[in-house]
Amino acid sequence: MNDIYKVDKMTPKERMEAFSKGEEIDRIPCSPFLGESCAPIFGHTIREYNHSVEAIVDVAIGSFKKFRPDSIGLGPGLQGIPEAMGTKLVFPENNTPHISEPAIKDYTEIGKLRPIDPYKDGRIAYFLKALKITNKKLGHEVGVGTSMGGPFTTAAFLRGTENFLKDLRKNPKKAHELLEISTESVIRYIDAVSKLGLSASIAEPVASNTMISGKRFREFAKPYLKKCMDRIIEKCGSPTTLHICGTTKRIWPDMVDIGIGNLSLDNIDDIGELKEAFGDKVCLIGNVDPVNTIFMGTRDDIYKEAKACIKKAYDSPKGYILSTGCDVPIGTDPDKIVALMDAARIYGKYPIDIKNLV
Repeated sequence: MNDIYKVDKMTPKERMEAFSKGEEIDRIPCSPFLGESCAPIFGHTIREYNHSVEAIVDVAIGSFKKFRPDSIGLGPGLQGIPEAMGTKLVFPENNTPHISEPAIKDYTEIGKLRPIDPYKDGRIAYFLKALKITNKKLGHEVGVGTSMGGPFTTAAFLRGTENFLKDLRKNPKKAHELLEISTESVIRYIDAVSKLGLSASIAEPVASNTMISGKRFREFAKPYLKKCMDRIIEKCGSPTTLHICGTTKRIWPDMVDIGIGNLSLDNIDDIGELKEAFGDKVCLIGNVDPVNTIFMGTRDDIYKEAKACIKKAYDSPKGYILSTGCDVPIGTDPDKIVALMDAARIYGKYPIDIKNLV
């Protein structure tokens, strides 16, 4: 195992607690997007990870021990809540689960949809149990959290993404009705997580500017995201992270206006531009390319891009966390993940040496 983490002067939990208070820390925090993609590293298939509390916990603990990230996250992902509401999934042995049949084919079936019971429906209870166990085992040393799909992505996966995006124009009233139901399910998961003393972050990939316009985002995604963020603040005392894949530059003001604490940026956009525009409003997270740099690149490639991100964002007024622009791909060499963590220690040590970032 790479032992460079031993140069750290703080535990991840100490670092992030001080970071959240604006106090001095030893280095830039680093939390790549791990999770189910790391299952094969620790002897589990992706399918097994999605159906076994023991596998989820084993991967979370293994990921922390091997990579020493500054946070550990696990959860139902984008598909878990829609599945619990009736969407059917396929679980390849070692690939990301995908939808085989949406919960409703048309809006005559919307009456059969019910907000989730997080303790009984689908696989949600697996993740709640795994969160509880993981936090008990690791919570003294690192913050444990969860992520779920947001209301817009959940609604798209209940209806079928292509059909749902058409509905925004052809049947907006029913689209809003579906969004109300999906929002209530997301809120019920937030509430269940908060009872464990933990917080949830939100991923909303279908709401990116790659998929919909800024106008549609403001009408169909933003109000429901705000309901969820308000609930997180109410239950947990502080806002959390919003990640939207693809380009989001046109909706940065809206994302910030939702009341988020952290804006996680896809590698498509420039984190330096985000810092100049909104670094005084939210903490920035990102945004090393997970595919071309982490998965396909060399250790030197990872160092180079991590340095570039740190140089652009290290002095962001509300703080900066080095991370990947999206999930680390399945099949990534674990040494590539270690390399990103190493980069945070080599180039992100405080006080930052600007000459070291050239």
